[in-house]
Amino acid sequence: MSNERLEVLGGLPLFEPLSPDERERLAAGCRMRTFARGAALFREGERADGMHIVLRGVVKVVRFAPDGREMVLHLVRKGNTIGEAAMFQKGTFPASAVAVDDVETLFLPADALFTLVTENPEMALRMLAALSLRLRMFAHKLAAQGQGGAACRLATYLLHRRQIGGGDCIRLGVSREVLANLLGLARETLSRQLSRFSEAGLVELRGKDIVILDVPALQATAAEGDR
Repeated sequence: MSNERLEVLGGLPLFEPLSPDERERLAAGCRMRTFARGAALFREGERADGMHIVLRGVVKVVRFAPDGREMVLHLVRKGNTIGEAAMFQKGTFPASAVAVDDVETLFLPADALFTLVTENPEMALRMLAALSLRLRMFAHKLAAQGQGGAACRLATYLLHRRQIGGGDCIRLGVSREVLANLLGLARETLSRQLSRFSEAGLVELRGKDIVILDVPALQATAAEGDR
């Protein structure tokens, strides 16, 4: 039994309802996987045979337009899961997951997880709550992209990252091109807006880190999209 796999499962709130024996059973069926930058964890249309827990790196969930243009739906970072919604539907993946940099995951096969969910109703409820939260966040993201300009979208994103990360220093972990795609902006537009925020004293740019300096100003900018 891999202690590393047990530690990963034990550190996630999702699996807290499991007894030590149940956790060991699940860990025994898990597999550690590594993906080089640009490699696909799974592709749109493939059978959803399990879910991943991201241990290292960043994963982008993407779909492709008819003209071949890549559309980034969201980013998955360390400690978060990916693929569980399609897995529970026992269907195919509706989008592709691609490693932004070198990525390591813990892969949980569907069969092993279904067995435990059937035996442990509390875990099933937690997974349902987690999926519902992700759906609400995704709906909020779509709404934010559909209204407001570049300043509103960028401010909303930075405030969201601050909220989930618990600090004013935002580590992007992805290129500006990927972030621009996520926000529905051109890369040049994103760069200009970051420079404007910096010049106005809202943020400080430190390489791939963005330090938030003026939260109220960002909140006011984000609120403009609701008008």
